[in-house]
This record gives sequence, C-alpha cells and structure tokens, in this order.
Amino acid sequence: MLSTLIKENFNFLQSLLKQRLVKNSLYTGLALIFIGLIPFTFNFLVGRTFGAKILGEINVTLNFCLMITIFISNFFGSAGNKFLAEFRGRENLKNFIFTLKIIFLGSTSTLIIINIILLNWWEYFSQNFSMPKESFTPVILYIFLRTMYILLRRTLYGMDLVKNYTFNEIVSALFMIGSTAYVCFYSKEDLLLKTYILSYLIFFLLCIYSILKNSKLFKTKLTADFDISKKQVFINYSKYGILSMIGTVASTGTGYISVIITGLSLDHTEVGIYTAALSVVSILMFFPKLFIQVFLPEFSKLFGANRKEKILGIFKKTFFVIFLLSTILCSGLFFISEVVLSFFGNVFIEGATVLKIIIPSVFIRMVSIPCNAFLSGTKYILYPNIGGVIILITSSLCWYFLIPNYNLNGVAAGYSIGIIVGVGYQIIMTFSKMNSFINSK
Repeated sequence: MLSTLIKENFNFLQSLLKQRLVKNSLYTGLALIFIGLIPFTFNFLVGRTFGAKILGEINVTLNFCLMITIFISNFFGSAGNKFLAEFRGRENLKNFIFTLKIIFLGSTSTLIIINIILLNWWEYFSQNFSMPKESFTPVILYIFLRTMYILLRRTLYGMDLVKNYTFNEIVSALFMIGSTAYVCFYSKEDLLLKTYILSYLIFFLLCIYSILKNSKLFKTKLTADFDISKKQVFINYSKYGILSMIGTVASTGTGYISVIITGLSLDHTEVGIYTAALSVVSILMFFPKLFIQVFLPEFSKLFGANRKEKILGIFKKTFFVIFLLSTILCSGLFFISEVVLSFFGNVFIEGATVLKIIIPSVFIRMVSIPCNAFLSGTKYILYPNIGGVIILITSSLCWYFLIPNYNLNGVAAGYSIGIIVGVGYQIIMTFSKMNSFINSK
C-alpha cells in the first residue's frame, strides 16, 4: 500500500516537472536567484569596501542611467514580449519576425538619438545630477547594454527560450559578481560602473547566439497562413508599448527617482544607506518576478488562442500561493531589519527604519503580481498603467511635504505610500474585471 502511494506521488511529480510552465518556472527561479544576488552583492561589497558615500555616488549615476533605459526597454520590451508570445500562439511567422524587427531596429534608433542628446548636454547633466564628467563613455555603454539586456531577456521569454535565457543570465551574473569582488578587493573605485558593462556585454553576446541558433526552429513551427497587416501590427504594438511605457516608467521610475531625489535633497551618504535598504528589499521580489516573467507571456499566448478559462485557472491557483509567501517573507524581514543591514557596516543600521517603512509597499507589490500579469497579458493594459501614474503622482506629492521634515524617512514614506495607493488600484481593477473578461468575445 505504502509503496503504491509512493510510486503514484513519484509519477505525479515526474509528470508535473515535465510540464512546460513548471519547467519554465524552475528555470526562471534559478535565473532570478542570480539576478537578485547582483544588486545585493554589488551594494554589499561596495558599502563594506568604500563606505556609504561612494555607494551613494555610484547609485546616483546608475539610477540616472536606469531612468533613461526604462523608457526604451518598456516601450519596446513589454510590447515585444506580449506580441511575440501572441503571434507564437497564433503560429504566425511573418508577424512574429516583424515584431522582432520593431524591437531591435526601433530601440537602436532611439538609443542613437539619446546618445546625441547626452553628448551635447553632458556638462549640464553631470553637474545637475552629481556625476563625474569623465564618466560619459561608461554611461553611454551602460545605457546601451542595459537596454539590450532587458529587451533580449523579454524577447527570449516571448520566444519561449527560457532555458537559454537562464544559462545566459547565470553566466553573465557570475562574471558580474567576480568582477565586483575583484574591483573591491583591489580598491579600484573607478571601475565600479564597468563591472555592470562587462556583465551586460556577455549577456548580449550569448543572447544573440541563442536567437540565431533557434531561428530555424520557429520557421518550421509557425506555419499559419493568416497574417495581420504590418501597419496594423505596428499600430497595435505602438498602442500597447506607449501604455505600458507610461505606467511602468511611472511605477518603476518612482524607485529610481527616489534615489536621485535623495542625492539632490540630502547627500550621497544617505543615498548609500537608502540604496542598501532597497537592495535588501530586492531579494523579496524573487517570487513575484518569477511569476511575472513566466506567466505574462503565457497569459498573452493563451489570450491569443482565446483560452480565457485557462488564464483564470492559472490566476486563481497562483494568487493564494503568492499571498502566503509574501506574508511570511515580509513579516520575517520586518523583525530582523537591523540585523540584516548591520552586515553592510555599522553606519547602515541607521537605515532600519527606512527598511521597515518600505516593507508594507513591497508586500502589496508582491501580492499584486498575478493581477498585473492578468491585466497586462490580456486586454486591460490601461489599468496597470493608470496605477503606475498614480504611484508617481502620489509619491511626488508626499516627497514634497515629507522630505523637509523627515529627511530620509520622508523619502521612504513617500515611496511606500505611492506604491500602496497605486498598486491597490490595480488589485481592485483586476477583481472588478474578472467576470466581464470571461463573458466577453
């Protein structure tokens, strides 16, 4: 009896592991371990080696670059991820290839324009954002490679090449961790930004190889005769890209802006303390990122195949799991905030209150990930982006009133309040649209 039960459970587990979604989730989980390690390891090693001031200085430069890249990567990457998966679901090769061309030709042209602007206005940007004048070349390289890193990551998910992506991510992450350790060990402060550049360059080359290697496979699999006109694909792509960019830039950009505002309103030492707290929080986002990277393209594919019941089934099964994990992880971190930050150095313990203020916003962001995947992967892309705009507006207003009186805690409170309000709106809209979604044509 016992042996039969064990055998049945083993067979169930074996069949479960063979399912594509489960395998993709496992691959993504492995990749995200390394993604989560990079900002935490970088900030930890730099903070321990060079102190809070240098950590703050490099993060101001990084967040300046990230503010630029999120506009390009979210316009071309989010829409690209969705439509690659959708046309894969429709087995439509011509529109699939046309989407790839939009992603990479469009982003490259935009990057050239941005480089020209930075070249002509670099003195202005470097002075007003407290960046070294000699960092122009590394900044340009970082912006290009970071943008390509996000675009290629989303492209591989849209192409269902998750295993290839995972390998590429791990290899580039190991180079990143190794080069950061080298730079810190030999106290080469001027090479800090270049560790990211090296990592993204390796990822870029590996992903190009992965796409070229698998290109023939898609030509044999995507065989549908029906094509949507290129004009219509471009219009749909642009609409989705603009909406996604506005909301995601407003939402994700709020975190980057909070770092920049800390540097402008306070000083680089406090930026270092603040970014140390944010790097700890980034580890908590492991499970939400796992869900969004795997299930958003899956929702898009199922939506393209008109399998609405399957989408709702996946949503219901995962929402409770995400909620339970979020509760355990966030409450645990809340009580050991001082201990965790003490590993960065004694000065970073001052950020414990900042970390505790941010944790509630991390919890609601984690819980909302299935909602975001549902809205973005189907036809309700407008609502998560309205939520993103709400985050930015709410946070900006809070910063205006709170920073003069509460300094670093005011930055954290403004960031947290904005997310709670904006993401709360996204959750409400998700559940209000469930019934109409299943009944719509």
